[in-house]
Amino acid sequence: MTAGCLGAPGGRSDGPTGTASSVGPDGSETGVADTELPGDPVDWPDGPKERPDRPETLNESSVGSFARAYEYRYVYNSLWYDETSDVSAECESDAVERRGDAWRAVVTCTAYSNTGGESTADGTATSTVLHADWFTQTYVYWIDEESVHRERGEE
Repeated sequence: MTAGCLGAPGGRSDGPTGTASSVGPDGSETGVADTELPGDPVDWPDGPKERPDRPETLNESSVGSFARAYEYRYVYNSLWYDETSDVSAECESDAVERRGDAWRAVVTCTAYSNTGGESTADGTATSTVLHADWFTQTYVYWIDEESVHRERGEE
């Protein structure tokens, strides 16, 4: 297989506007259209990383740290295939601001993974079976008291 680029469709990032289901404080989908935020509720990818705990108090610092951890774990799980996966990811919180009743956080990540390459019985390693790249990508998180939404950011 060859390296590929993973991504998601873009969306608006101009402030709370649409109605969508939300992710509750415990990370579970509530399925209730109780919040008007841009972007989409996050469909969590399979993998070993759980959603981070939502901060008890939403402020610039806590929202930035939460969004960075959230995107890091999302990217990690997106690139993780199985126990032989070696995932490397770097994420930065680029900006955090309050917009009405919600917080907008911008996070940029670059990552890759190699899966396979297990040692054989005689101690030699096999070649990597699968390599995946997550080229530098920016996502905007919209966070309020009840919801976490994610959308592709401007590059």
